[in-house]
Amino acid sequence: MSRQAGHGPLVAFTGLAIAGAGLVVAAACLDFANHHPFPPAIIAGVLLQALGLAISLGHLGRKRRAALAARGAGRSALSNEVILSPAALACAALAAGLGLWGRPMPVVTVIAGVINGLFLVSIGLVYRLRGQDTWRGASVLTPLTGGCAFGAIAIQALSATDGVLNMVLLLVVLDAAVFVQRWREVAAIRIPAASRADFGMSHRGQLLGARFFLLDAMPFFMVLAWPAPLVAGVAAAGLVVDRMAFYALALQRTTELEIAGVEEVLGSLRDPHES
Repeated sequence: MSRQAGHGPLVAFTGLAIAGAGLVVAAACLDFANHHPFPPAIIAGVLLQALGLAISLGHLGRKRRAALAARGAGRSALSNEVILSPAALACAALAAGLGLWGRPMPVVTVIAGVINGLFLVSIGLVYRLRGQDTWRGASVLTPLTGGCAFGAIAIQALSATDGVLNMVLLLVVLDAAVFVQRWREVAAIRIPAASRADFGMSHRGQLLGARFFLLDAMPFFMVLAWPAPLVAGVAAAGLVVDRMAFYALALQRTTELEIAGVEEVLGSLRDPHES
């Protein structure tokens, strides 16, 4: 997952997958908490996940590689994601089909929500790689919390429900709390002066701030003041920024970076009177 490989397909796949699964999980949470099914949200989630899965298969190059990747189930985070992706899509499709048939089953919706939640967690775990300092810690949870926040905001903005549902606000606040922790972790990373930071790390404050503003802060207050369809568009933009920033902020802990850090420490300890 180097920068040279290009992250366009990964941004598209993870963005669509997180949005789709997030809609399903949010619909399940709202159905469980408010006893009000949201079949259109689950249908939209299925369509987004299906498109994301198609892009993922195209990115793999050969469909056979997906089957090979699944062989490490339980041991490999990537294998777990490969298995959970179609399972999440199938469960969501079943729940959507029952909704279209006019017989939504809360139990099936909740099961679909759980499987899709596990899929979102698996996306975060795939990127918990050794040496990638910005893809660890709270970033593992952001696909789950960010997806749920987007799904809840979209359902609230596009549904005919009177009043703002407390579960919607709870999911947004939960994502905000997790993302603030991720922001703190990324901001705490020091880049030695001798090692030139790339665009992502040089503008980390702006990237993280834009994501927080578009996916958490602005939708939260817009939902309270004016829960119009525009809010869903703002949250979608925040999710796009989230995925672009995630890859832009990749920081591989290389030998050169470690050496630059050691040299900076040694320079700071040098006798100031020494010529």
